[in-house]
Amino acid sequence: MEVIIFIISLLTTLMTIPFVKEMLLTANITGSNYKGDKIPVGMGITFVPVVIINGILFNYFIGNNANMQQLLLVFLIGIMTMAVIGLIDDLIGNRNTLGFKGHIKSLLKGKLTTGGLKAIVGGLISILIGSLFSFHIIEIVVNSLIIALFTNLINLLDLRPGRAIKGFLTIAILFIIIGLSKETRIILGSIIAYAIGYFPQDIKAKSMMGDIGSNTLGITLGIVAVISYTMTVKYIILALLVLIQIIAEKYSITEIIKKNSILNFLDELGRY
Repeated sequence: MEVIIFIISLLTTLMTIPFVKEMLLTANITGSNYKGDKIPVGMGITFVPVVIINGILFNYFIGNNANMQQLLLVFLIGIMTMAVIGLIDDLIGNRNTLGFKGHIKSLLKGKLTTGGLKAIVGGLISILIGSLFSFHIIEIVVNSLIIALFTNLINLLDLRPGRAIKGFLTIAILFIIIGLSKETRIILGSIIAYAIGYFPQDIKAKSMMGDIGSNTLGITLGIVAVISYTMTVKYIILALLVLIQIIAEKYSITEIIKKNSILNFLDELGRY
């Protein structure tokens, strides 16, 4: 089952890319990449049919297992919610307001940015999903923060071609090594297949997956983390995520990577 869903996810991604790319170009849904070139933005839309097809297959294989069906619905609700918010940001987002603090400041002034909307809806969906897998208030807080911060983490990385997907794949593989349930591994594996299929487009700056792509990859990691690990492991994950968030608010992630030879090599790998 794992192999079948992985392969179908990969093939669906590869088949969907040219159609979505042509659709975005025809509609002039484009943006400037880090080099200033105009390329289609919002290619993360390719993720939507992949997730739905995977959901159909997963539901078929698990049969009438209510617990697994609930797990599937949680993933679908979380992913689709952040996909919609990400698409809104890709289509009408104002890049003049950057950073979490920037969007919050705008909100306090009575101005709602697409980034602020993403923070509000992302926070609410994180609390909703986090509470479904919690037994007490502390666990709700920890789970909600992990989901929200993982979503934001992949957004923070999505400033250079391929960086966000490399980050996602690295964390996803670490999760698999640490240990996941079979069902969670299947779901995460299907998303890994999507990321691998889309990666050549991203690393060569042929298109941008946009917030719709980074949001969905990020929330996937967050949900996987909260349903898979003990509180001790989740405390460690949360501490690391908070640390990264603090660093990102004070310093440029890109500059930090450039100053580290190993990180810079890994970041540039495959780009040129």
